[in-house]
Amino acid sequence: MSELPGGVAGIAVRPAHAGDIDAMLTIENQLFGSDAWSRAQLVDELVRIGDTRWYCVAERADVIVGYAGLYLSPPDADVQTVAVSREVQGGGVGRTLLAAAVAAAWDAGCSRIFLEVRADNPSALALYRAAGFVPMGRRRGYYSGGVDAVTMRLRRHELPPLEASHG
Repeated sequence: MSELPGGVAGIAVRPAHAGDIDAMLTIENQLFGSDAWSRAQLVDELVRIGDTRWYCVAERADVIVGYAGLYLSPPDADVQTVAVSREVQGGGVGRTLLAAAVAAAWDAGCSRIFLEVRADNPSALALYRAAGFVPMGRRRGYYSGGVDAVTMRLRRHELPPLEASHG
């Protein structure tokens, strides 16, 4: 277990494993409702760690408060999820998880990272923009309730937007 440089005090990030599924599923259901992944989907993701998947969890006092995952297919990676328990949202846990995921993608030899994010989630959109992701387009009705997904991309050597670097 280790804290990342620039991480959040009291939050440790470590690789995810099968024993984390119950905690991850609790957060998944809390956050995503009808769009939440099932236990079977989470298990399927975690058994692929080391092959085409990378997952980590964030802990505070040995309690999982968030997780992130990637699909790796160099030169591309796709952010599968970044999920932070409502109790700690806004405290930098998402930023820490995203930084870990981006570092893992670069370490895996990827040069581009893609993701989809709900168009009606301004906090997540701001998180990704601050990390340097740029919008590419929309997927109409991608999420339940007909909510669009904003597709975004980060290239390895792109700098974050100027507004994200002043603050």
